[in-house]
Amino acid sequence: MKLLSQHSNLRRQASAACIALMLAGTGVVSAPAFAAQQTQAEREAEDQRRSRQTLSERSGRALNDALNLANEEPPQFQQAIARLDQLLSRSIPPYDEATALEIRGNFYFQVENYQGAIRDFRRALELDVLPSAREKNLIRGIAQLYYQTEQFDAAIRFMQDYVRDFPQDAEASDYFIIAGAYAQKDDYRGAMGPAERALQLDQAAGNRTENYYGLLNLIYSELNMSAKRRDLLEQAVNFFPNTESYWSQLAFLYNEANRNADALAVLELAYKAGLITDGGKIRTLAQFYYDQNNPFRGAKLLSSEMQAGNVERNLSNLELLAQLWAAAREQDEAIAILAEAAPKRSDGSLYYQLGQSYLADERYQLAIRNLREAIRRGGLTEREIGNAYVLIGTALFQEDSDSAESRAAARREFVRAGRYPGQGATSRSWVTYIDTIESTLAQQREVELRQAIERKEREITRCESILDVIELGGRTEVPDEQIASCRELVAQVEEGGETAESLVRAERGLDDEEAEDASEETEAPAEEG
Repeated sequence: MKLLSQHSNLRRQASAACIALMLAGTGVVSAPAFAAQQTQAEREAEDQRRSRQTLSERSGRALNDALNLANEEPPQFQQAIARLDQLLSRSIPPYDEATALEIRGNFYFQVENYQGAIRDFRRALELDVLPSAREKNLIRGIAQLYYQTEQFDAAIRFMQDYVRDFPQDAEASDYFIIAGAYAQKDDYRGAMGPAERALQLDQAAGNRTENYYGLLNLIYSELNMSAKRRDLLEQAVNFFPNTESYWSQLAFLYNEANRNADALAVLELAYKAGLITDGGKIRTLAQFYYDQNNPFRGAKLLSSEMQAGNVERNLSNLELLAQLWAAAREQDEAIAILAEAAPKRSDGSLYYQLGQSYLADERYQLAIRNLREAIRRGGLTEREIGNAYVLIGTALFQEDSDSAESRAAARREFVRAGRYPGQGATSRSWVTYIDTIESTLAQQREVELRQAIERKEREITRCESILDVIELGGRTEVPDEQIASCRELVAQVEEGGETAESLVRAERGLDDEEAEDASEETEAPAEEG
């Protein structure tokens, strides 16, 4: 089963993470050009010298005016930019110019003039006069602006040059920008290395930045690197236990690797922690219980969540619930849910299941009614229709097999079933069985009839003897009532023309002709093929 596919969400998270990182920056920009060809000691000395630089008085006043305008409520960024335009139009020292460009670039960013911000930040870097910390911030700011303006190749080049030239200064966020830019270009292979490095540096610093896990999770997913993704998500659920998507994705990966018990354990933990509240994911958990041979637990879960209103009581969910109850051998529960679900479905498939359940529960009339409704609604295969007739015949027979009428009705259904594919053998077996019963009963009736006739013949002979004795003046010990009965019987024979057989048939309500066959229909089921 597919539990989750969240690539688009992860992609949005990766983009949002990079933008958030940019907004958190100071806004200063690009690579310390002075540092690349110097020793560590030389770089530190140069950096100290640069840090001691101060603004000229005129530049300081202009910058202060601009900052005051920007700090008003509401901020007056355009006026602040205009004030810095005036300053930069003059000839001022390089440090003053770089600082003014740095600040104006920030103002451009605030008014969403990103190209203006990039231009000012790059020019400030080119002047090569700012302390290294500010230049590093400018580099990151430029890369982030390239990212935000979807100039991903430029963002990648800018940050790659920086981390290559100054690996000792590179931070996790620098690699994260590179990885995010590659991901935005759908170059996940290129994104993987920087993303892994970003996470490695973040962990080494004792941090747990969730965006780094999210981006790397996306990359592994796009590259179908399930093993690496599982390892990553196993960390993520421990570090960010309240992020439900990590639990669901990890369960999906376990399931994909046929580690179904682990998948269930992960989802169960998330559910017990109150993280899984979505109806679809609750349904998935119930299915996992079924897959792990615990349908009762799945049924209890789904039923309670339906009652709580967290899972919709729709046809699909009701069908699953009925399946779970049936697998748990909770027949009454399964029947109740099927009875609720069957009318919601346009075809007869659920009535077909319901009829079978009623038959298994020996509720024969309900079985017959629902099976006939299944056939009426349609949607069954030819084989299922034939089986439905077999089941109807079975219900009729089981309900009252002692009744000739029930046996005849059942036989008709079995004959009808034999006209459908796959039911010929079953149909013939039942028809043969019923015909054998009828034949046996007919033979028994015939034997009983012969025996009754013989008894009647002996009774007639005995009565004739008694009456002969009386007629000759003899005495008998036969009671008067029997004598009267004998006179009536002999009269029926001698005067009425009755025979022992006709008298017996009359007593049994049979015609003079041979008794009719008990079966109302003698048609045999057709042979298959």
